[in-house]
Amino acid sequence: MYSVGFVRLQTRFCAVVDSTHSVSRNDLVLKIYQLLPLRIGEAISQPAVGSGDGSGHTERRKARITQEQQGELYSLLKEKLGDWNLYSQVLIQRKTREANYGSLADDIADIYRDLKEGLVLHHSGLATPNDILWEWRLLFYSHWGDHAMNALRTIHFLLEHTLS
Repeated sequence: MYSVGFVRLQTRFCAVVDSTHSVSRNDLVLKIYQLLPLRIGEAISQPAVGSGDGSGHTERRKARITQEQQGELYSLLKEKLGDWNLYSQVLIQRKTREANYGSLADDIADIYRDLKEGLVLHHSGLATPNDILWEWRLLFYSHWGDHAMNALRTIHFLLEHTLS
C-alpha cells in the first residue's frame, strides 16, 4: 500500500496546478520544479504490486477527468506559461538525433490528470488501495514519468539563470 506521504505529495502537486489562476508564472514553475523531483522519487520507491481482479472498473471511470476539463487545464497552463511553453530537445537515445518538440503545458496537464484521478479514487473509495497503487505505478512508468522528466529538464533550463 502507498504511504500517507505519497498521497500528500500527489495532493500538493495538484494543488499547485489548481492555483495556476492566482500565481505568477515564475511562482508556478518554481513550485512545480521543487515538487517534481520529490514526486519522481516517491513514485520510484513505491512497491511493485499486481493489478486487482478488475472489479469496479466501471465505478472507477467516475474518477476520470474529461477531455473538456483536460483541454481547459492545458489552455490555462499554455496561456500562463506563454513563451516558456514550447521546448525542443535532442535525445541521444534516438538513432536520428532529431529534435523532439514538447509543450510544458501538456507535460504538466498530463502529470496532473494521472495524479488527480488516483487521488479521486483514493478519497472516494471507488478502488482498493492496491488497485490505486498499481495504476499510479503503471501510469508513472508508461506515461507521466516521461512527462515529469521532460518538464523537470525544461524548467531547470528556464530557471537556471534566475536561481543561481
